[in-house]
Amino acid sequence: MYSIGARQVDQAVTEMVRVLVPHTDRDWQVPAGSLEWSCWQTGAHIAHDLAGYAGQLVAAPADGYLPMDLTVAAGTAPDQVLRVAAACGGLLATAVAAAGPRVRGWHWGPTDRSGFAALGVNEILVHTHDICAGLGVTWLPPAPLCVV
Repeated sequence: MYSIGARQVDQAVTEMVRVLVPHTDRDWQVPAGSLEWSCWQTGAHIAHDLAGYAGQLVAAPADGYLPMDLTVAAGTAPDQVLRVAAACGGLLATAVAAAGPRVRGWHWGPTDRSGFAALGVNEILVHTHDICAGLGVTWLPPAPLCVV
C-alpha cells in the first residue's frame, strides 16, 4: 500500500518554490489559468489550505473545521506569498510527521495523516499548475508525486 506522508509534502513544496520563484517578477494579478482567482490569490489560497490542514490534524476535531483563517496581507509581493505558502507547507509536513497513526482530523469526515498529506500535495500541485498557466510557464508536476 502506498502512503503519502511528510516527505511528499516537503517535495511538493520544494517543487512549487523551484518552478515559481523565477517568475515572481511577473504580474501575479493575472488570472491563474482557468480560475477566477489571480495568481496572487491562488498562491495565498495554497497557504491558507495548508495551514488549515495542519491545524485540523493537530487539533483533531471530530465534527468540523476549526474557527481559524489564514490571510496574506494585501500588497504582499509574490515572492513573499510563496514564502508564506512554503512555511504553511512546512507546518503541514511537521503535523503529518508528528501525528500518530490513529489521529484523525476532520475534512468532510475523519481524515488521517496520510489523507491530510495527500490533500496538501494535491493543493500544491494543482494550484502551482494554475499559477504556471496564468504566467505562461509550461510545467507538469513530477510523476512520483502524482501516484494515486
